[in-house]
Amino acid sequence: MKSQHDKKKTARILAIYDQIIRGEIINKQKWAEEQKVTDKTIQRHLQEIEAYLQELYPESEVAYDRKRQGHRLYREGSMALSDHDIFAVAKVLLDARAFSENEMEEILDHLLRLSYNRKAIEVAIGNERQFYQPVKHGQDLIERIWFFSQSVQKQQVLDVQYQKQDGTVKAYKINPLGLMFNEYYFYVIAEINGKENPVSLVFRLDRFINYAFCEGDQRFTIDYGNRFKEGEFREQIQFMYTGELTTIRFRFSGPSLEAVLDRLPTAKVEKTEDGVTTLSARVYGEGVKKWLLSQGDWVEVISPPSYRKEMVEMIERMRGKYGEE
Repeated sequence: MKSQHDKKKTARILAIYDQIIRGEIINKQKWAEEQKVTDKTIQRHLQEIEAYLQELYPESEVAYDRKRQGHRLYREGSMALSDHDIFAVAKVLLDARAFSENEMEEILDHLLRLSYNRKAIEVAIGNERQFYQPVKHGQDLIERIWFFSQSVQKQQVLDVQYQKQDGTVKAYKINPLGLMFNEYYFYVIAEINGKENPVSLVFRLDRFINYAFCEGDQRFTIDYGNRFKEGEFREQIQFMYTGELTTIRFRFSGPSLEAVLDRLPTAKVEKTEDGVTTLSARVYGEGVKKWLLSQGDWVEVISPPSYRKEMVEMIERMRGKYGEE
């Protein structure tokens, strides 16, 4: 059985380790005074923590930071996130607007604790952080993201209630296949459980009213070769609208072909003549229609004929809303 002295020592080491691993500063004198031990005792604890960390991460070091007047963890190599990394990740998170204000504050605080020059990063993102505007659904998502991610990995059937775009709520039993982020929102890709010929459906994560494992911990199975592939799906889909997977051909005469190839990763250039580029791309049809329309007269759909006809009909309906001037 541990003595009281040993218990206090263990508690001190764990408390120091907790602060060190968070990127905080350890002032030996302050700690010694608060814990009623000597500076040498705290120094020994720091050395023990450093030895432990170096077994896991040989590049790490617990050393004195003269500028900040205390000991801290220096992380190098595979253990490190540089200030440049932290700043870049913070910018992407702020621009994505995917998380609630509380979740964003918590994520940024965790990231900033890992920085060597926290003040500089705080100044650099200060304005965006102050005026951060999350999307309007107001839902906390981090726990949901983890729940659905684990359900995908473990192939667990879920009972869910889902609020559709028109406000109606419907109950489903789903097989979650993948989790993705696109255009401000997180999405769950799933099949309806028990369908003979299931198709992949897209559910917006924040619209789940309730979700839970099915009674009896039901599992579903998928052949490895036919598993859902997030990377491939992402290349073929626009705005998370599925529709029929098809190959389209179109002409593009706008100023930035690069932007087209970035938006449609499956696009292939067939030819370029007189400033007009002909491309083909294998995509899900419904979402890409919205993007094609957003390009105005820079784009002309060539094939398939049925797709071209649909585009003409949509343009005519749009024109009809403006009437005759």
